[in-house]
Amino acid sequence: MLAIPILLVIVCVGLCRWATGRYESMMSRATKEQAPTAHTGTEIVRLFLAFEGIDDVEVVEHGGAVTNYFDPKRRRLFLSRDVGQGTTMAAWTLALHEAGHATQTGDALGDLKWRNTVIKLARYGPIFATVAAGMMMFFLKFPPRFALIALLAVCVIFLLLNVGTLAVEFNANARLRRFLDKHLSHRATALERLEGYLNRAATREVGDLLQSPRYFLFSAMPGSGSNRPVKTDVAVDKE
Repeated sequence: MLAIPILLVIVCVGLCRWATGRYESMMSRATKEQAPTAHTGTEIVRLFLAFEGIDDVEVVEHGGAVTNYFDPKRRRLFLSRDVGQGTTMAAWTLALHEAGHATQTGDALGDLKWRNTVIKLARYGPIFATVAAGMMMFFLKFPPRFALIALLAVCVIFLLLNVGTLAVEFNANARLRRFLDKHLSHRATALERLEGYLNRAATREVGDLLQSPRYFLFSAMPGSGSNRPVKTDVAVDKE
Protein backbone atom coordinates (compact mmCIF):
# COMPACT_ATOMS: atom_id res chain seq x y z
CA MET A 1 0.00 0.00 0.00
CA LEU A 2 2.93 2.30 0.63
CA ALA A 3 4.52 1.66 -2.76
CA ILE A 4 2.40 4.26 -4.57
CA PRO A 5 2.92 7.02 -1.95
CA ILE A 6 6.67 6.37 -1.96
CA LEU A 7 6.71 6.58 -5.76
CA LEU A 8 4.77 9.84 -5.62
CA VAL A 9 7.25 11.25 -3.13
CA ILE A 10 10.14 10.38 -5.43
CA VAL A 11 8.41 11.95 -8.44
CA CYS A 12 7.46 15.13 -6.56
CA VAL A 13 10.90 15.60 -5.02
CA GLY A 14 12.54 14.90 -8.36
CA LEU A 15 10.38 17.46 -10.16
CA CYS A 16 10.99 20.10 -7.50
CA ARG A 17 14.72 19.46 -7.53
CA TRP A 18 14.78 19.64 -11.32
CA ALA A 19 13.08 23.05 -11.31
CA THR A 20 15.31 24.39 -8.53
CA GLY A 21 18.47 23.10 -10.18
CA ARG A 22 17.41 24.51 -13.53
CA TYR A 23 16.87 27.94 -11.99
CA GLU A 24 20.04 27.91 -9.91
CA SER A 25 22.10 26.84 -12.92
CA MET A 26 20.67 29.73 -14.91
CA MET A 27 21.40 32.22 -12.15
CA SER A 28 24.95 30.94 -11.75
CA ARG A 29 25.69 31.67 -15.41
CA ALA A 30 23.57 34.80 -15.83
CA THR A 31 25.04 36.48 -12.75
CA LYS A 32 28.49 36.34 -14.33
CA GLU A 33 27.31 37.76 -17.64
CA GLN A 34 26.85 41.47 -18.24
CA ALA A 35 23.62 42.69 -19.80
CA PRO A 36 23.90 43.75 -23.45
CA THR A 37 23.27 47.42 -22.58
CA ALA A 38 24.19 49.46 -19.51
CA HIS A 39 20.67 49.62 -18.09
CA THR A 40 20.06 48.29 -14.60
CA GLY A 41 17.18 45.95 -13.84
CA THR A 42 15.01 48.85 -12.74
CA GLU A 43 15.87 50.92 -15.79
CA ILE A 44 15.18 48.18 -18.32
CA VAL A 45 11.85 47.50 -16.65
CA ARG A 46 10.87 51.14 -16.89
CA LEU A 47 11.82 51.18 -20.56
CA PHE A 48 9.67 48.12 -21.12
CA LEU A 49 6.69 49.59 -19.26
CA ALA A 50 6.99 52.84 -21.21
CA PHE A 51 7.19 50.84 -24.46
CA GLU A 52 3.92 49.11 -23.50
CA GLY A 53 2.29 52.40 -22.49
CA ILE A 54 1.95 51.33 -18.86
CA ASP A 55 2.22 54.22 -16.41
CA ASP A 56 0.44 52.88 -13.32
CA VAL A 57 3.11 50.44 -12.12
CA GLU A 58 5.43 51.50 -9.31
CA VAL A 59 8.88 49.90 -9.37
CA VAL A 60 10.40 49.75 -5.90
CA GLU A 61 13.33 48.11 -4.19
CA HIS A 62 12.28 45.61 -1.58
CA GLY A 63 14.38 44.09 1.19
CA GLY A 64 11.96 41.36 2.26
CA ALA A 65 12.72 37.67 2.49
CA VAL A 66 10.45 37.16 -0.53
CA THR A 67 11.04 39.67 -3.30
CA ASN A 68 11.34 40.00 -7.09
CA TYR A 69 7.64 39.70 -7.76
CA PHE A 70 4.76 41.72 -9.21
CA ASP A 71 1.78 42.56 -7.02
CA PRO A 72 -1.25 42.95 -9.32
CA LYS A 73 -3.46 44.36 -6.56
CA ARG A 74 -1.20 47.31 -5.74
CA ARG A 75 0.34 47.43 -9.23
CA ARG A 76 3.81 47.33 -7.72
CA LEU A 77 6.88 45.56 -8.98
CA PHE A 78 9.14 44.64 -6.07
CA LEU A 79 12.81 44.08 -6.89
CA SER A 80 15.70 43.20 -4.63
CA ARG A 81 18.61 45.63 -4.60
CA ASP A 82 20.82 43.20 -6.53
CA VAL A 83 18.22 42.94 -9.27
CA GLY A 84 17.04 46.56 -9.28
CA GLN A 85 20.55 48.00 -9.41
CA GLY A 86 22.24 45.12 -11.20
CA THR A 87 23.45 45.22 -14.78
CA THR A 88 23.86 41.48 -15.27
CA MET A 89 21.79 39.12 -17.35
CA ALA A 90 20.45 37.68 -14.09
CA ALA A 91 19.13 41.09 -13.03
CA TRP A 92 17.51 41.62 -16.42
CA THR A 93 16.01 38.15 -16.43
CA LEU A 94 14.25 38.45 -13.08
CA ALA A 95 13.23 42.08 -13.53
CA LEU A 96 11.85 41.67 -17.04
CA HIS A 97 10.08 38.40 -16.29
CA GLU A 98 8.19 39.98 -13.41
CA ALA A 99 7.53 43.11 -15.48
CA GLY A 100 5.86 40.92 -18.08
CA HIS A 101 3.19 40.15 -15.49
CA ALA A 102 2.31 43.85 -15.36
CA THR A 103 0.89 43.58 -18.88
CA GLN A 104 -1.43 40.70 -17.92
CA THR A 105 -4.67 42.60 -17.58
CA GLY A 106 -8.27 41.83 -18.46
CA ASP A 107 -8.92 38.08 -18.64
CA ALA A 108 -5.22 37.39 -18.09
CA LEU A 109 -5.37 39.22 -14.75
CA GLY A 110 -7.63 36.56 -13.28
CA ASP A 111 -5.16 33.88 -14.35
CA LEU A 112 -2.30 35.84 -12.78
CA LYS A 113 -4.12 36.21 -9.46
CA TRP A 114 -4.90 32.49 -9.41
CA ARG A 115 -1.27 31.73 -10.20
CA ASN A 116 -0.18 33.91 -7.27
CA THR A 117 -2.59 32.05 -5.00
CA VAL A 118 -1.19 28.72 -6.16
CA ILE A 119 2.37 29.88 -5.46
CA LYS A 120 1.39 30.84 -1.92
CA LEU A 121 -0.24 27.45 -1.42
CA ALA A 122 2.94 25.72 -2.59
CA ARG A 123 5.11 27.85 -0.33
CA TYR A 124 3.12 27.83 2.88
CA GLY A 125 0.55 25.05 2.48
CA PRO A 126 2.87 22.09 3.24
CA ILE A 127 3.78 23.45 6.67
CA PHE A 128 0.16 24.01 7.66
CA ALA A 129 -0.75 20.60 6.24
CA THR A 130 2.02 19.04 8.32
CA VAL A 131 0.72 20.74 11.46
CA ALA A 132 -2.81 19.56 10.64
CA ALA A 133 -1.61 15.99 10.14
CA GLY A 134 0.21 16.10 13.47
CA MET A 135 -2.87 17.39 15.25
CA MET A 136 -4.98 14.67 13.67
CA MET A 137 -2.62 12.02 14.95
CA PHE A 138 -2.26 13.55 18.43
CA PHE A 139 -5.79 14.70 19.20
CA LEU A 140 -7.93 12.48 16.98
CA LYS A 141 -5.74 9.40 17.27
CA PHE A 142 -5.63 9.25 13.49
CA PRO A 143 -3.43 6.38 12.24
CA PRO A 144 -0.03 7.84 11.32
CA ARG A 145 0.04 5.99 8.02
CA PHE A 146 -3.20 7.58 6.85
CA ALA A 147 -2.20 10.99 8.16
CA LEU A 148 1.02 10.83 6.17
CA ILE A 149 -0.83 9.70 3.06
CA ALA A 150 -3.24 12.62 3.47
CA LEU A 151 -0.31 15.01 3.86
CA LEU A 152 1.32 13.63 0.73
CA ALA A 153 -1.94 13.94 -1.20
CA VAL A 154 -2.22 17.60 -0.26
CA CYS A 155 1.37 18.27 -1.34
CA VAL A 156 0.82 16.48 -4.65
CA ILE A 157 -2.25 18.63 -5.28
CA PHE A 158 -0.24 21.78 -4.59
CA LEU A 159 2.47 20.64 -6.99
CA LEU A 160 -0.03 19.76 -9.73
CA LEU A 161 -1.68 23.16 -9.38
CA ASN A 162 1.75 24.77 -9.58
CA VAL A 163 2.67 22.94 -12.77
CA GLY A 164 -0.83 23.42 -14.19
CA THR A 165 -0.61 27.22 -13.96
CA LEU A 166 2.86 27.58 -15.52
CA ALA A 167 1.28 28.89 -18.70
CA VAL A 168 0.86 32.23 -16.91
CA GLU A 169 4.64 32.48 -16.47
CA PHE A 170 5.43 31.65 -20.08
CA ASN A 171 2.77 34.11 -21.21
CA ALA A 172 4.56 36.84 -19.23
CA ASN A 173 7.76 36.04 -21.13
CA ALA A 174 5.94 36.10 -24.46
CA ARG A 175 4.73 39.62 -23.73
CA LEU A 176 8.36 40.81 -23.64
CA ARG A 177 9.06 39.72 -27.19
CA ARG A 178 8.21 42.91 -29.09
CA PHE A 179 10.21 45.08 -26.73
CA LEU A 180 13.24 42.80 -26.70
CA ASP A 181 13.21 42.42 -30.47
CA LYS A 182 13.42 46.20 -30.79
CA HIS A 183 15.78 46.91 -27.89
CA LEU A 184 18.19 44.14 -28.86
CA SER A 185 17.68 44.29 -32.61
CA HIS A 186 21.44 44.42 -33.20
CA ARG A 187 22.34 41.95 -30.47
CA ALA A 188 20.87 38.69 -31.70
CA THR A 189 23.18 36.49 -29.64
CA ALA A 190 22.38 38.33 -26.40
CA LEU A 191 18.67 38.14 -27.22
CA GLU A 192 18.85 34.39 -27.70
CA ARG A 193 20.66 33.91 -24.39
CA LEU A 194 18.24 36.17 -22.55
CA GLU A 195 15.27 34.26 -23.90
CA GLY A 196 16.84 31.04 -22.65
CA TYR A 197 17.30 32.55 -19.20
CA LEU A 198 13.72 33.81 -19.16
CA ASN A 199 12.49 30.35 -20.04
CA ARG A 200 14.25 28.92 -16.99
CA ALA A 201 13.04 31.73 -14.74
CA ALA A 202 9.46 30.87 -15.66
CA THR A 203 9.67 27.52 -13.85
CA ARG A 204 11.49 28.67 -10.71
CA GLU A 205 8.44 28.45 -8.40
CA VAL A 206 7.90 24.77 -9.20
CA GLY A 207 10.57 24.00 -6.63
CA ASP A 208 8.94 26.10 -3.91
CA LEU A 209 7.23 23.07 -2.38
CA LEU A 210 10.54 21.85 -0.96
CA GLN A 211 11.34 25.37 0.26
CA SER A 212 8.17 25.61 2.36
CA PRO A 213 9.97 25.54 5.75
CA ARG A 214 12.26 28.36 4.66
CA TYR A 215 9.40 30.52 3.40
CA PHE A 216 7.44 29.88 6.59
CA LEU A 217 10.31 30.73 8.92
CA PHE A 218 11.56 33.80 7.07
CA SER A 219 8.39 35.39 5.73
CA ALA A 220 5.26 33.92 7.30
CA MET A 221 6.03 33.99 11.01
CA PRO A 222 5.36 37.25 12.90
CA GLY A 223 8.36 39.55 12.83
CA SER A 224 10.07 37.70 10.00
CA GLY A 225 11.27 39.45 6.87
CA SER A 226 10.73 43.06 5.88
CA ASN A 227 7.81 44.31 3.84
CA ARG A 228 8.77 47.95 3.68
CA PRO A 229 9.90 48.89 0.17
CA VAL A 230 12.46 51.54 -0.56
CA LYS A 231 11.69 53.66 -3.59
CA THR A 232 14.38 54.27 -6.14
CA ASP A 233 14.59 57.05 -8.65
CA VAL A 234 16.90 56.02 -11.44
CA ALA A 235 17.32 57.66 -14.82
CA VAL A 236 16.91 55.47 -17.90
CA ASP A 237 18.81 57.37 -20.57
CA LYS A 238 21.76 54.99 -20.86
CA GLU A 239 22.85 53.53 -24.13
